[in-house]
Amino acid sequence: MAKKIWIVYKAETMSAPGWEERQLMPKGGLTDILWENWSWEENPILPQPGDRTRDYDNLSDSGNGVTHGKDGDWIVTSVHQFSSFDTDLRIVLCYCSFQPITSDWEMLQSGESVSQILEAVEQY
Repeated sequence: MAKKIWIVYKAETMSAPGWEERQLMPKGGLTDILWENWSWEENPILPQPGDRTRDYDNLSDSGNGVTHGKDGDWIVTSVHQFSSFDTDLRIVLCYCSFQPITSDWEMLQSGESVSQILEAVEQY
């Protein structure tokens, strides 16, 4: 059975580069959280020290979906895992340091659009 895994990437310090843009909503308090995601995979591949974060964007229409990805400026320095005794929830904290690099945007593979999938389903 797959566990729910919350993966949180955090800056090693609150004053790490970019701190001015990292705010919690709705109050606007500062945070050291860089990025987070959930996994429900049976055998997830968890981040390891030395892994880089990834940046994603739509190069032709920024903020409207994702078309490209590249290696990010943050590198995982340590990983800490916590599991619940009561539920199937696991939390993975990845502390990161800012180590900027120059990397090229790569076009992401995309499947059919939602409308194309729905049209195909309606035909059956």
